[in-house]
Amino acid sequence: MEEFQIFSSPKQLYKQMLSDIADAKHTILLETYIYDNDKIGKKFRNLLVKKARQGIKVFLLIDAWGSKADKLFFNNLEKAGGKVKFFREFRYVLRIFSKNHERNHRKLLVIDGKISYIGSANITASCLNWRELSIRLEGDISERFVESFVNNWEISGKLSRRKISLLLHKGFEIIQDHPGDKIRNLEKRLVNLINSSKKEILIETPYFAPSLKIIRALSRAVKRKVNVKIILPYISDVRVADILRNIYLGRLYRNGIKIFYYKPRVLHSKLLIVDNSFFVLGSSNLDYRSFIHQYEINLLGKDNPLINALKSYFRETLRNSVCFNYKEWKSRSSLIKIFELILNKFRHYL
Repeated sequence: MEEFQIFSSPKQLYKQMLSDIADAKHTILLETYIYDNDKIGKKFRNLLVKKARQGIKVFLLIDAWGSKADKLFFNNLEKAGGKVKFFREFRYVLRIFSKNHERNHRKLLVIDGKISYIGSANITASCLNWRELSIRLEGDISERFVESFVNNWEISGKLSRRKISLLLHKGFEIIQDHPGDKIRNLEKRLVNLINSSKKEILIETPYFAPSLKIIRALSRAVKRKVNVKIILPYISDVRVADILRNIYLGRLYRNGIKIFYYKPRVLHSKLLIVDNSFFVLGSSNLDYRSFIHQYEINLLGKDNPLINALKSYFRETLRNSVCFNYKEWKSRSSLIKIFELILNKFRHYL
């Protein structure tokens, strides 16, 4: 297994990322959904400009919708020789909503084809106090992440091109979702993993609008006496998502699934652990938007040291969480229930 390091604090994550970028000798590949024009965005940009002036090849792929930093913000980086692309800028085409709704939600940094970062954190000061989940990997697996980045760079702005869905590396799978109702690569893999569970399923997700396939798989797992625990943020950064999730929580709780709310701050991590056998982490949320509309990247593996470290991460989250209150859920107001039903009609787009 490659060397790994787990980060829950964006401050520590950014510090290590910037250190690795500063030491880059050949290439820097950065892909993110949100890149903001703030103190964090400027710190990264200024260092990238410096590295580009040193002759390092810098490639930056940013989602055109999710980011506040614009082309002018990266003017000096491009003058220094860096390459900047804004993924899927708004296009006035017949399918204007559906196509422009397909966003690049991936978070990936690859340095010199040797060091990789993948996880939940964007490049923004807004999440400095959030609980995130990102990992730093050293080793040959970075070569596969380079392939992932290059493929997404090539399809950026295109409505059709060959898309790589799966990359394999020594017991690891890099699963890449692309917009479309039929493919749903990650959803299929998650259902298979949940169906294979024997003892325990651990989940962390900031937004929770699971598909019927996921709900059924989790319910079947509980019937097999599998211990299922789900941790959600007490309050996320997207309030409508918190209201929408109410539709699902009561049913899952009645089915025997243990639900918890993380209270100290915003929980933005995305994690699944099945028994001591597999983990999945990356950019995808457990909702329709990730499964259907977004370009996502996730890492699936069965490395025991990494699984043990991730279980410790989960236990730390759990220690700062409170149990779901079913009575409180049942007593929520009629107005909230009506709002839930309305939002549920648009669950594929929230």
